[in-house]
Amino acid sequence: MPTTPLDPTEQAETCAEIGDVLAAGLPEGWAKATLRWSDLVSSGSMASLAVVDADGAGLTAAGIPKGIDDLCRRLRAGMYHEDLGTWFTLAYTLVPDRYSVDYDYDGEPDAVSFTPEHYAQDLQYFPRAEEHVPDWLRRKLDGLPNVYGGVYLDVDAREGTSTPSLGEVAETLAAAGWDTRPDDRFRGELAFSTDWARLSTLSNPQLIRFAGQVEPQRWEELHTLLNGFGWNVGMSCYEPRGGDLVREFPPPRDTGR
Repeated sequence: MPTTPLDPTEQAETCAEIGDVLAAGLPEGWAKATLRWSDLVSSGSMASLAVVDADGAGLTAAGIPKGIDDLCRRLRAGMYHEDLGTWFTLAYTLVPDRYSVDYDYDGEPDAVSFTPEHYAQDLQYFPRAEEHVPDWLRRKLDGLPNVYGGVYLDVDAREGTSTPSLGEVAETLAAAGWDTRPDDRFRGELAFSTDWARLSTLSNPQLIRFAGQVEPQRWEELHTLLNGFGWNVGMSCYEPRGGDLVREFPPPRDTGR
């Protein structure tokens, strides 16, 4: 949990610093600049900057000035409230000699790179009372995988190919009764109840990654199934909503990777 609260005066001082840093990097002739900045503790920030002149015509800025991230993160941590959590997105509007700031505590950030895993880690760092968890965030967290694993590939010396293939893993899961249909709730390293095309971009030539929601009493069953074909499989199992690690199944053979 954050340990550096900012009082109202310190919040105002930090906001003024943001304005100073922002103004120093704006192009000549600017009349208004609008910064939108979103952040999660484990994902990095997403920011946009729109600048116009006195006639409302757009100007090209050099980018987000160095130092903005640190100031915004200080503000986000410092404004944390035990029940409400902290804001996800800041909208900062700057005109010469004046600024205004809006804080969005409940809206989903417009950042496709923020995954449910990132939101779960952010909520662990900035906890909220359940009644202050927005519906969109609750849906992400309730759909978060509780099992992550990998099938480490072996090279078939005769054929010069890696085994098993992604298709073999999918067919094996489906034949054993596991649901392998695409599911838009999942984002991340996914293999069953998920989008296989996305998985293929996250795996690599030595590893097929998988993840999904599995009842804890079936963790052993899944691991035994995949290892039963001689595949070298490891798994990590977690509490719901991205909670603590509960159980690990190390791969039976040293991967050397």
